[in-house]
Amino acid sequence: MLISSTDLIQVLRQIAKDRSEIKLLNIYKGLPISYDASIDSVDDSEIQIHGNKHQLACLYYQGESYLQAEELPYIIRSQVISLNLAKENVIFSNFEAVKNNIGNRTEIRVEPDEQLVVTIQFNGSAADIFAPLTNISAGGASVIFEAYMFPTRLCQPGNDLTMTISLPDKFKKLSQKPAIDSRKLNPYSRTNSTEGQDGKIVITARGKVIAVQPEFQLKRYRVSVKLYFKDLSRIVVLQYISQRQSEIIQDLRILSDELYNLKR
Repeated sequence: MLISSTDLIQVLRQIAKDRSEIKLLNIYKGLPISYDASIDSVDDSEIQIHGNKHQLACLYYQGESYLQAEELPYIIRSQVISLNLAKENVIFSNFEAVKNNIGNRTEIRVEPDEQLVVTIQFNGSAADIFAPLTNISAGGASVIFEAYMFPTRLCQPGNDLTMTISLPDKFKKLSQKPAIDSRKLNPYSRTNSTEGQDGKIVITARGKVIAVQPEFQLKRYRVSVKLYFKDLSRIVVLQYISQRQSEIIQDLRILSDELYNLKR
């Protein structure tokens, strides 16, 4: 719901008066982008913030951000009203309390740079189900089901499953150790991390459904899964996340530079 309480504006005024820092948080391709910012001014319904240019690039493309501060009792979603790249400031309004845990992620999750379709087999079901991967972390993943294909009975929180993910072949060297037969050292090297026919690394992990989020406007469901990666599988996933993190940050820098050059 929209927050119209004068208490919130008063807290923001006090933050500005004390010259305290406030964090702006955006999720860019699954990666949290957060920089400290300062509040320049506050009126009855809007605030002006001076921020980092990379954060401003996120604001330009996404049109919103999340405000965090020790003085705020909750995370605030705010809408961008105007943006001045030359002065590196932005005006926010339409404040809304966030009820989810967007600011409390304990693991980095990233979105793939190409479409990756995973195979899911639910316990008690003999059929394989295919779904596009939307993000992945060291402890889980999220997939999307179109509404007309959503397996309601199977996708219940707590249901056990096995997920198979094929990662791009640029990471396949991670599963190969020179002069060492990893299959003799690692009993999971065949079943949990193997090189696929198409040159990709195929990772299989057991897991369970932890959340189902309807996205009614898009006519689909987002399903979050806890995964238990083992041994080489976990190493490959962590390296994939690290590589994607670097690529996403570089992509944001390029977008930021292009945006600033465009506005000159």
